[in-house]
Amino acid sequence: MFDLQFFESYLHDKGIHSAFQIWESTFENPDGRPIRENEQMIIPQSPKPQSLHPSLQQITHDGQTMVYFIYSVDYHLMLCFQCEYQFSLQDLQVLYHLLYPLHTNYVVNSGKAKLNTIIETISDTTSSLDLEEVFSNILVNTLEVITNADYGTLWFYDPELDRLVCEASEGFLLDEIWHMQFEVGEGPIGHSFEWGVPLLIQDPSEISKKGIKRISEENERLWDRTSDYFTTIKSVLAYPIFVDGKVERVMYLGQLKTDHLLNEQDLWLLKVFTTQVGIAIRNARQFADIKELNNRLIKRDHIHSTLTNLSIRNMGAEKIVQELGRMVGQKLLFVDLMEQEWFPASKKIPHDVSFKDLLKIASEPRESNQYELTHEGEVTHHLYPIRSGTVILGCLIVDAQKPLNRLGQMALEQGTSVLALELVQKQNISEFYYKHQRELFNSLIQMNDPTVRLQIASELGIQEESEFATAVFQYTDYTDSQLLEAYVHRLIAQIKKNAAPYIQTIFGYQNKVIVLASLPTPSDRTTFEKRVNELLEESAATKKFKLSGGMGSIYKGIHLIGKSYQEALTALSNPASRQVRNRIVKYSDIGINRLFTNQNTEEINRFLIEIFEPLELADKTNQTLEKTLLTYFDCNRSAVEAAQSLHIHINTLYQRLKKIEDSLQLSFKNPEDVLRLQLACYLKQSLGIQ
Repeated sequence: MFDLQFFESYLHDKGIHSAFQIWESTFENPDGRPIRENEQMIIPQSPKPQSLHPSLQQITHDGQTMVYFIYSVDYHLMLCFQCEYQFSLQDLQVLYHLLYPLHTNYVVNSGKAKLNTIIETISDTTSSLDLEEVFSNILVNTLEVITNADYGTLWFYDPELDRLVCEASEGFLLDEIWHMQFEVGEGPIGHSFEWGVPLLIQDPSEISKKGIKRISEENERLWDRTSDYFTTIKSVLAYPIFVDGKVERVMYLGQLKTDHLLNEQDLWLLKVFTTQVGIAIRNARQFADIKELNNRLIKRDHIHSTLTNLSIRNMGAEKIVQELGRMVGQKLLFVDLMEQEWFPASKKIPHDVSFKDLLKIASEPRESNQYELTHEGEVTHHLYPIRSGTVILGCLIVDAQKPLNRLGQMALEQGTSVLALELVQKQNISEFYYKHQRELFNSLIQMNDPTVRLQIASELGIQEESEFATAVFQYTDYTDSQLLEAYVHRLIAQIKKNAAPYIQTIFGYQNKVIVLASLPTPSDRTTFEKRVNELLEESAATKKFKLSGGMGSIYKGIHLIGKSYQEALTALSNPASRQVRNRIVKYSDIGINRLFTNQNTEEINRFLIEIFEPLELADKTNQTLEKTLLTYFDCNRSAVEAAQSLHIHINTLYQRLKKIEDSLQLSFKNPEDVLRLQLACYLKQSLGIQ
């Protein structure tokens, strides 16, 4: 603590009894102010030293003596006497130390003030959870802490531009700063961002010597516009701001007008401040994310509530799609892949993509629920599948030229779920309808009372007088029952679409679809068969579930519908139909195969083994005897034709036939043996039984 009495005592010992004043010049008050005096005197003309070197200076002028003590860049003392006196260097050093407590007191009080400022600014910065407000306050508060800086700018990395751009500016008078863009590593700003290290430059002309990448020509051009302004720059400070261990922004401070260069103390103060700034940014961002998430949840709940309300009120899929379009901000195309229809009907499916192709696209495994429709290599539309488990029920198609915002994406996510429920409900209603139709159909074919039969036929929508044929389609080789149900519904929709004029009634049951068709003319029969065969060919091409079909004979009158139905089942279950995938098997075409429809397969196999196993044992030349026997009957037992077909001499054929007789202990001259062999060859070839 400064002792004024001791100080005066020292002066008296030196023979100085005149009036004196002690003037203090600080960073905050560079013009100086008197802090101690023993009596009033004339204010000195120059309380500030002319230079900062040397640290001890004395001037005698007009009956006054002024002694300057330079303690630091920020703190000077001047001792002014109302007399002329010449101090020795030793005297000046003693006075320097006697006055040093005043400097110590300033440093302590100044440090407290700066610390309070830091605490206040950190508190101000971290108290806000609004990200924009945090950014706007950062520079203002920084300049409160770093008093040597005249201006400050805040820079962030824009990944789309791959450049650092100005986000905020304080104390900067020029608009050019907003047009400047720095590459990573370019200039002090880019260098600090790239390497995550602070830069203190007290002589801007030495920037190139610090290994910093040269500023681009465009940025130099912007700087050159303001060269008069920037020639006064004395020092700069670039400091990276870390958030969660990653550089997010760079703070750039400059000194223009102040007398004191930015220094290591400023660097340290900025380190303390930017650490808290990083925490403030992280907290504000987390709050913003939580707030955004909460808003999204509120909006999602509103969307879900609105769409669910429409569903509960049985407004239908069309109304739900209309409401979705309003939420999304554009018209949507809804495609029902179960019923093979779309809404609005006035719009067309883009590029005339078929239902089959839409189903194929939507069935591709993908993490995202968004698919693309392309035309000439360009994405024109986005497709959003509507699923229920493993089943694709439908899809929404959106114009890719009108990007969806987050709310639109959210609406589609909710919408596809609600539409899935709507379509499942519709499917369940169809199931109930099919069950009712099946019960009526079974009653019809079992009813003997003509009057009641007519009433049932009327309920089914069947005409009284027509020529009817029943077709039964059956899926096999399926493992997913839910997917099977979807396939049955789609097949019904396809048959309705392709053969609508001929259908009297149609329904699904388990893995089957039963169709009753009215086919009064040969042309009707040909067209109907052609169209159902096209469906079978299309199904065979998908290589999913195996679809086969059987068709009964055409009969006139409702009372014979049951007979046609039983024939269709016989044609479908006949072993010959298993070999056919791309056309319907008609009862009239299976001929003698009717005899084997309900036969035990094991018994037939045993019969074939009795014929062909002895030939295999007797044959040591790769099933030559079996091939000879099959060819012989294919050629209607013509030895000449059989020999030509086998490319062997006729005598060789006779030798093989004799060997066959010996092996089987049968004779080609015995009609019963011939029938037995011919039947075995037929079963092996026609029915595919091995």
